[in-house]
Amino acid sequence: MNKQKTVIVVGGGPAGLMAAWKLATHFEVHLFEKEKMLGQKFLLAGKGGFNLTNKLSGSELFPKYLPGGFLDNALAAFDSLAFREWLQLLGIPTFEGSSGRVFPEKGITPAQVLKKITDSLFSRGVHINLKHKLVSFNPGMDFCFSYTEGEMIIKADYALLALGGASWPSTGSDGKWVNIFSKNNINTLDFEPSNCGLNISWPDAVKLFHTGKPLKNISISINDKVSRGEALITEYGLEGNAVYPVVPQIRYSLKSGDNPIICLDFKPTLSYEQLILRILGKPVKPNNYSRLFGLNPPTLAIIKAFTDKETFLNPASFAESIKQISIPVTSLRPVEEAISSVGGLDLAEVNPDFSLKKFPELFAIGEMLDWDAPTGGFLLQGCFSMGNYAAQQILNRENL
Repeated sequence: MNKQKTVIVVGGGPAGLMAAWKLATHFEVHLFEKEKMLGQKFLLAGKGGFNLTNKLSGSELFPKYLPGGFLDNALAAFDSLAFREWLQLLGIPTFEGSSGRVFPEKGITPAQVLKKITDSLFSRGVHINLKHKLVSFNPGMDFCFSYTEGEMIIKADYALLALGGASWPSTGSDGKWVNIFSKNNINTLDFEPSNCGLNISWPDAVKLFHTGKPLKNISISINDKVSRGEALITEYGLEGNAVYPVVPQIRYSLKSGDNPIICLDFKPTLSYEQLILRILGKPVKPNNYSRLFGLNPPTLAIIKAFTDKETFLNPASFAESIKQISIPVTSLRPVEEAISSVGGLDLAEVNPDFSLKKFPELFAIGEMLDWDAPTGGFLLQGCFSMGNYAAQQILNRENL
């Protein structure tokens, strides 16, 4: 009987866990993680509402990912339905929430989900090595790791790197691996924040009295991108699910040297004409705007802060401001605070199967690559899909 070939997986996040699981039945798989436990960012993400994926499936997923087309094959091979079937196989039933997000059944914690996956890896014979940090690799597929007792070198037939991006560095996702790639003449890009808050110069009337208050059922737009949902007023600006989808456009505008301006619509389900009907034939003064238009104090404060006195005092002009108030964005929050990041490994260095052009037996997957997706389950789905797809490419090469 031929000896099993060796595959190493570096990184114990979703992409790495999926790849290790899929390869374990045909290879000797060694999984390396530099932290003291697997899935630390996975667990942290679960604290904010543990949506694993989204109800969108197949080609419905494609438009959610940038750059367009980059993840299509991976998503088609392992979409949200396949992901949910895999979770069910591991004993993790899921349900679809009203927002289209998919969650573990009620009562199942992020730690329990991670334990189910980890237990499955052990049962499939994966060798898990914690507190092992990748130091270097070379064209001969020798991988050097540092650990508590010194250093070790392991030679692999194939390797999958899932080293993470640069968001939430407290979980180990610090992006410092780029130096290893530079030494191998592999191009990387600076990390930038995605799915993050916006820095806005609030006047004191907003900052002092409305920090921490939500803006519900609003829309935010920039150029041709429109996002609906909820935003939270913070001391620095805005954050929330209505904000995150417009971050790519704001980031592009900032990089181009422009001064991005977002437009807020506080009543996206009503037209301007419908708002005007509310005040026809009625005595209208600013002190009854709230009752007539159904506006809360934070909304009134923002409209007042970003309009002139004449506009604010004129009911018809004020109604226009409800539908479109322009707010300059000074910058994005730091990448360390972001939910996810873009940048990292330049996609020009990667083949369609996620192998590196300069190292054909070495694959890169997960957030270490320069791709983007919104919140709502799409980030995790993308990582699990990439892990599955890259693993399948290795199996295909070996005719397995």
